[in-house]
Amino acid sequence: MEKQTSVKDVVCWASPGCHDQCRLRVTVEDGRIVKMVGHPDYSKKRPQSCGRRLPHLTKWLYHPDQLSVPLKRAGERGQNQWTKISWEQALDEIAEKLTRLKKTYGPECLAVKEGTYRSDLYGIRARFLNLFGNPGNVVGPGTVCLTNRMQLYYALIGTAGLFQRHAAARSQVIDGCNFTESREISQWAGLRKRLKGGDYKLIVIDPRKTRIARSADIWLQIRPGTDTALYMSWIHVIIEENLYDEAFVRQWTHGFEDLRKRAREYAPEKVSEITWIAPDKIRESARIYATVKPSILNGGVASDQIGLNSIRAEQARVCLRAITGNMAVTGGEIYTGPGPLIDGKMGVRDAMLQLADKLPADQKAKQLGADRYKLMTWPGYDLINPHYQKLYGIPLCMSGHNFQAPEPLVWTAILTGKPYPVKALLTWSSNPMVNCADTQRVYRALKSPNLELHVMLEHFMTPSALLADYVLPAASKLEKPILSSFEDFTPLFVAGERAIQPMGQRRPDYDFFREMAIRLGFGEYFPWQTEEELADYRLKPLGLTFQEVATQKHVLRSSEPWTYATPHPATGEPSGFATPSGKIELYSNILKALGYDPLPFYEEPPESLTRTPEIAEKYPLILITGGRVKAFFHSENRQPGMGFRKQHPDPLMDIHPDTAGNLGISEGQWACIETRRGVIKQKARLTRDIDPRVVNVEAQWWFPEQPAEEPSLHGVWQSNANVLTMTDPESFDPVTGGWPLRALLCKVYKV
Repeated sequence: MEKQTSVKDVVCWASPGCHDQCRLRVTVEDGRIVKMVGHPDYSKKRPQSCGRRLPHLTKWLYHPDQLSVPLKRAGERGQNQWTKISWEQALDEIAEKLTRLKKTYGPECLAVKEGTYRSDLYGIRARFLNLFGNPGNVVGPGTVCLTNRMQLYYALIGTAGLFQRHAAARSQVIDGCNFTESREISQWAGLRKRLKGGDYKLIVIDPRKTRIARSADIWLQIRPGTDTALYMSWIHVIIEENLYDEAFVRQWTHGFEDLRKRAREYAPEKVSEITWIAPDKIRESARIYATVKPSILNGGVASDQIGLNSIRAEQARVCLRAITGNMAVTGGEIYTGPGPLIDGKMGVRDAMLQLADKLPADQKAKQLGADRYKLMTWPGYDLINPHYQKLYGIPLCMSGHNFQAPEPLVWTAILTGKPYPVKALLTWSSNPMVNCADTQRVYRALKSPNLELHVMLEHFMTPSALLADYVLPAASKLEKPILSSFEDFTPLFVAGERAIQPMGQRRPDYDFFREMAIRLGFGEYFPWQTEEELADYRLKPLGLTFQEVATQKHVLRSSEPWTYATPHPATGEPSGFATPSGKIELYSNILKALGYDPLPFYEEPPESLTRTPEIAEKYPLILITGGRVKAFFHSENRQPGMGFRKQHPDPLMDIHPDTAGNLGISEGQWACIETRRGVIKQKARLTRDIDPRVVNVEAQWWFPEQPAEEPSLHGVWQSNANVLTMTDPESFDPVTGGWPLRALLCKVYKV
């Protein structure tokens, strides 16, 4: 019999979690992928392969440990005892339990834990929760990974769409980002090309001398957690030396004189003592950023993950972009609105799917953290949305990672019942036993009898799945269509076909939300039977079908994105910014209205040599837990047999040779890293590219080859950096609720 062959255009499996959105062409024979290459049109622009993609993707898809049938827990949580059941039985039982719990405890008793773009259905997830009556008890990585700053952008600028014009830039600042490991390969290739030109300036801010730092004109080896102090000193230098863009500041910023006054507190000599960076280097780097323009300020997630003061680093970055004029349309960085995409139309964005108006007003106040961490919860949304909707004509997206409760508050509500009981948890494309702070506390919550229902949608049996009541096999991105608006942050859609039908009994996550909605009594709000139908609905206002976009276009991007200079349809004058002042708010009216300091300022990390000297006596080293490895994506891809573990078989700790020598630790030796929360071990990698007072460990390690049942849980306690991190609310960023994962105090010793 002749083989049935087809060719499909798909979005790479690591996307959109990866920034690149690589387009792949897949050959399918008799329902099985037999060949995968870069799409011919796309590869002309970005020919490099990142190492996650080929040939490992098919090994991942067809790995024997992939889940294929729904499972119901048969023994105690963690015993790895399961019964195979049908989807219908699982959905019926889950719906019955949710109905009972909602009736007893209210719809706020449900929480959702999610990850980074294993799916992109945030608008549908929000639609489900708003109809259920849930106040938005969604937790995930966004609070400490980029989208906290997106919500800040909405407050300061009125939009979150930061578009960096790399080709136009003459200089770049890279802060807290191991660029070659965590960013798309095309960015690194483009930067290398520009550096070869000789007149391009590169500044790298990082405690480690990474590969990108070796190419820098200036490497600022900063003390972890002190980014805000450095940026405030840059502002001080730029203003005091009159290096700012006076015309742009006068016309398009609000609160410049207030910022000038605040920045006077941060002279380079004072900040040098805080950051470990010499005053002359602070001045030189500030001058380069302000004068070698256009310039791009490219910040990684490091400053998002320091707890106290984390959002202030990004606030200072926004101020720097504004006062130097680097946010001018002709400059290096442009902030764009949500559209239009085609002929003044936007298509159906995530915000149009979320049905925020269906949530009763009295439920908003019940969102976990809304009383204290206000920017990323309903109080911030309700202040920002009127300005956003007035300018752009659509509501602000509350479906994405920029609108989330602080994650540790869910574990508190499960364990203590405060401020109210959380009784049900949906873990969706996430592995909280590995990617959440303070693993011991997460474990206690997931094992607690107070948690009456835990449902997991997953690809593999992770340490977290072992602690669930139901584990449902989720279709991967190769088994489902993709149409993403990226939480409405940018004026685009990205589309990719379904390469193959879901294998075994896997189902797309859309099916789960729709089937649950039907069983819970609001199925009429989910009229689309498939994701393809939903995608057609979203593209219909643009006069396009999903099949057209997925096979012919891949990306719908506005050729003229909405910026502050766009003439407003009503007045013909420049639109300005969707903020209370209509300008970039150096002095934030939104933050002031929420009860926070409206200006950026520096505050010491929650654990530090100066804030907590008594802790430093026992734990004298500064710990970074953000080590990234390109072969992995967060906690994924560690299964033996896929190739990734062959590339990087063991977790590595970076430590200075002098420090290691004093501790009797040699290259490649297993060493213990201990904080007040716990202890793990990783192999020592000796390097002079790190300060002797600092150590760096790789994040999110677990070992699928180790026993599944307790106490091992696939080796989750052995090398997982989150065993070391903390969840004390006093250590959180008071504006967003971000918790500290870096700039902690530790000690190191031989195993």
